[in-house]
Amino acid sequence: MEVIPIAEESLGVRSMAMFVKTKDLSILLDPGISLSPNRYGLPPHPREIERVRVLRNVLERYAEEANYVFISHYHRDHFTVPYASIYMGTTNESYRRIYSGKVLLMKSPNDENWSQRRRYYGLRKAIEGITKDLVFADGKEFTIGSTRLIVSQSLPHGEDNAKTGRVIAITIVDGDGSLTFMPDVEGPVSQLAVNYIMGVKPRTLIVGGPPIYLSRRGFSAEYFDNALRNLMAIIRAGFLNKLVIAHHTLRDLNWRNALKELFEEASKYGVSIMTYAGLLNREDELLEAMRRDLYAKEPPPRDYLEQFRRIRDEGED
Repeated sequence: MEVIPIAEESLGVRSMAMFVKTKDLSILLDPGISLSPNRYGLPPHPREIERVRVLRNVLERYAEEANYVFISHYHRDHFTVPYASIYMGTTNESYRRIYSGKVLLMKSPNDENWSQRRRYYGLRKAIEGITKDLVFADGKEFTIGSTRLIVSQSLPHGEDNAKTGRVIAITIVDGDGSLTFMPDVEGPVSQLAVNYIMGVKPRTLIVGGPPIYLSRRGFSAEYFDNALRNLMAIIRAGFLNKLVIAHHTLRDLNWRNALKELFEEASKYGVSIMTYAGLLNREDELLEAMRRDLYAKEPPPRDYLEQFRRIRDEGED
């Protein structure tokens, strides 16, 4: 199994985009890239805008090779939208390069919140007629040659009563190798997500970790402790070789220190904790978390902020 990280916070953008290839299929996982419109009261720094452009090109290059696309949910950093956006590096044609001729394995909109359902229907309208097939994958299993795909039931985007919606995870089993891709479960904190992981027993787990950066906005110590406790239990279960902590967690520069106890426990059990950047043998570049420092060290042109005020006033979705 070939696993190629494409875009994610450790690579400088909001995303969990990844390309996986077995001898039977090539699949894009969550092919979206985005930037926070406002962090520390500032729009994206020029370095972030350039990084979106570069990684958008990488994503579209791997889309040429993929025959399957998986979409875990409909937040805009997890799928390519059918319109142009400076924050996502898209043109009006970008979505065609991602979805044309592909089999889409998608989260059902039926139990999503209103905003995610609205985005799903906008995407569905745009891609009808250009995809090879569209399948609601929640809770289903697929066999493609000797490769198995095991999709979770609908899971909370965080805790069980999360208002942010629902997601699905996917496990890819190829011979002795197995990888679970589980975005935006914020830990996991829900026992439903933990149960799925314990059931499929992956060798590699790629998980959207706890959103430490929200601690000043109501993200409680109890929430974090629950996420940490669940990650500890998964490590102690003994099936993991590699744990990839991704996405929300890496929006905080001090995330490694916050998860120090987890690193220590993983070491005892021989589990490597990595990031997308680490999988590529690169140093983490947490550009969003660095945004305030980037503005101080690399001030953009005088009219730069005005450009984003105009974008905001024009109401880019």
